Amino acid sequence: MALEDEEEAFEPTVFPDQGAATEAVETWPIVGRFLTEKMVKLEYMRQVLASVWKPVRGVQVTELQPNLFMFVFYHVSDMQYVLEEGPWSFDNCTLVCRQVPDGVLPGDVVLDSIDMWVQLHGFPIGYTSSVIQEQIGNYLGAFVKSDERFAGAPWLDFYRIRVSLSVARPLKRRMKLLKRDKSWCWVTFRYERLHCFCFFCGMMGHTHRFCLKARESLFPIDQYPYGADLRAGQRRGPRAVGDS
Repeated sequence: MALEDEEEAFEPTVFPDQGAATEAVETWPIVGRFLTEKMVKLEYMRQVLASVWKPVRGVQVTELQPNLFMFVFYHVSDMQYVLEEGPWSFDNCTLVCRQVPDGVLPGDVVLDSIDMWVQLHGFPIGYTSSVIQEQIGNYLGAFVKSDERFAGAPWLDFYRIRVSLSVARPLKRRMKLLKRDKSWCWVTFRYERLHCFCFFCGMMGHTHRFCLKARESLFPIDQYPYGADLRAGQRRGPRAVGDS
């Protein structure tokens, strides 16, 4: 049984005498969630992120449901800054966020990836072209762009690419690069603004202290596959439970 009135399309109308009164302020909304199982304190999180972002026209933060938040900006540059300069974090928990397209419900926006700058170390000379960088970006996840500030440089200590990384997969530590003469070398990865992640399984969102696989393993902490050297510019490793 079908009701005929449910099949009719509804078209909103704007009355001329209400045009000025109903004129809405243009906004740019972002929806996001944090990679954590613990509760996020809304008021504290709002203050911290607002002080970090410093939006020129402010930001409105609303909790839509547990660990799903709406960030409404009132200037396009504020939204672009948040999306392009991340990833961001609160209480060492990474924020996964995306712009809400026009006409889409915030809850329907897929939040399964993070855009992050990745440093490529150990690049051999002759293999640093933008084409190869794009291929490595797609090997890591989904290539977004290269760092244009060093475009055309013959050789650098490391190269930077922005990659969209899946939060459902472990981070990659390195890649075996096969050269033209059939020899190979390691290209290692360093992640900028890499927050909480597990030194045992390589997943973002928890540490080895709260990883079931790490607890069930017989490996000592100093033999875990991952370490703090995966973070760009940091070298500290995990401390054993019980250390001061």
